[in-house]
Amino acid sequence: MSLTKDHAIIFQGLQNYVRPENENDHNDLEQLSRSFIIKSFDIGEDLWHLNSSNSQLNFILSGAFGEYLVNGRKAQLIRFYRQNKFAFSEDMILYSAPPATYAKCLVEGRVASISANILMSYLQGSIVGSTLLTGLIELSMTEYRNTTYEMLQSQGIHRINAALEQFPDLLNIIPRKELADYLGISRASLFRSLKQIENEK
Repeated sequence: MSLTKDHAIIFQGLQNYVRPENENDHNDLEQLSRSFIIKSFDIGEDLWHLNSSNSQLNFILSGAFGEYLVNGRKAQLIRFYRQNKFAFSEDMILYSAPPATYAKCLVEGRVASISANILMSYLQGSIVGSTLLTGLIELSMTEYRNTTYEMLQSQGIHRINAALEQFPDLLNIIPRKELADYLGISRASLFRSLKQIENEK
């Protein structure tokens, strides 16, 4: 049975972390792709929240989502997820622990999700499952390194340039207020820096 258009995109996304070496691997990965359930999200709707107990691996088909860490009474945007990227709580997926973060929709979109139970069943029952798990861990660490690199830049304009280096289409998918919070600068500083960047082109 052929994949739907959406599930074919999910399959391609999974192939970034798992390369089927034979027909059985290919069929297993296709079966996993079909297990994803697709849902639409409105701006402000949670992808996962601090009290989530149903862990999921999410694949962003469209739109953009932000992940937030609560520090005292303030929530800090620590990373964002865009089209054709996986999004998940490391605490829940990798460590079976309560989430320390929450994620919400920044730009209206559609997300394909699979429960951790189904995912773990696949990981344990498939030869390529361990490769996928390793890929997810490496993805988590890469996102952490990218965020750390951006935040180490001392000036706002350097933080913006570092973020744009990682995500060239950043300005098209993230609202300015969220972007300013993410970079740890004021909106006024963000607009000044963006104007300076534009003038330097």
